[in-house]
Amino acid sequence: MRNLSIIIIFSFLSVLNIYGQSAGEEGGESAELSLRIKSMNFIKNNEYYNPVIEGYTMPGFFFQPEVIYVPSAKVTLRAGTHLLKYWGTEKFSQVKPVYSVTLNLSEKISFTIGTLSGSDSHRLFDPHFNSERLYNSYFENGAQFRVLNDNLFSDTWLGWENFIFKGDSTREIFNFGESFRYTFSPVAGFLHFEVPVQIQFKHFGGQISNYPEHVETYFNLAAGLRINADLANKRYGQVGVEYLQFINKVFAGESPSGISHGYSSWIRLHYTWKALYIGAAYWNAHDFYAPNGNQIYGSVSDYEPHLVIPDRRIISNFVYITFLPESYLELFLGLDTYYDVDLKRLDNSVTVHLNFDRLIKLKTFKH
Repeated sequence: MRNLSIIIIFSFLSVLNIYGQSAGEEGGESAELSLRIKSMNFIKNNEYYNPVIEGYTMPGFFFQPEVIYVPSAKVTLRAGTHLLKYWGTEKFSQVKPVYSVTLNLSEKISFTIGTLSGSDSHRLFDPHFNSERLYNSYFENGAQFRVLNDNLFSDTWLGWENFIFKGDSTREIFNFGESFRYTFSPVAGFLHFEVPVQIQFKHFGGQISNYPEHVETYFNLAAGLRINADLANKRYGQVGVEYLQFINKVFAGESPSGISHGYSSWIRLHYTWKALYIGAAYWNAHDFYAPNGNQIYGSVSDYEPHLVIPDRRIISNFVYITFLPESYLELFLGLDTYYDVDLKRLDNSVTVHLNFDRLIKLKTFKH
């Protein structure tokens, strides 16, 4: 797989170099060839001592170099490789080729098939889609339709996790989701309202596979309202309050845990000032389960067989500091605490990461 990734990159560069030499003689519209270097170096220490999820430490990095070719304003091609490695291991955990084609339908609307822009680009809530996927599941393949302007964010995507051939003993696995957020400021400009709606389907199945398990299709929905208020035109930051309602259901098959449906409410308080974010939240759930979500919020244990805790009440606090010493470099420091009201147990998580993301223009040529 590693050799395949290298072959793809060099083949892509060779084709573009030949095309650039011939196209440059004709004159006309400009095309661009760039190199994007994306890397994430991280340490995440989860001090969890509860029956739902075990604690663990995740130190490592991923490195994703890409060649980006833009032949016109309507088309973008990306080719590269994604490498994920954890400290203390001899081999890379992921070595995958990156390739995608994006059709830019307008300045605000795009359609991509191939490698998607990264798991964090969906902007999903942590109970729905674990924020930790930024480190261990950043790479996604599938199709994505996005609309982005000053007031509207809409991301509709299909992500394929496991492909099967006839007779395979594993299941086909894919995700389908919609992340929607509408923002408006109807009151004097200092109050900002956000209406988020998030939908996910996760399917385990496949007709041509000889897997022993049942077909399973999980549905998760989250919706609510967030109100932000500027303090002295953001001189003293911004405060916000948010209410979200979550619903989960098994649409096909039977969940191994026995949970067929559940729900939760999440009330969050936010304060942002320059590089600082402080948050507090109250989570109240019954039979909640999201297969892609942060399991600390769920009712199903990830290591105790057949253990289900139907009712979960969690008080959480968050302190994040984000430094941007350069436009292409981000240093993030985070502390999350989770107090389980019923279990009377306090867990915490500490995160440090350095995110490097830079686009380097290599060549401009005329069509």
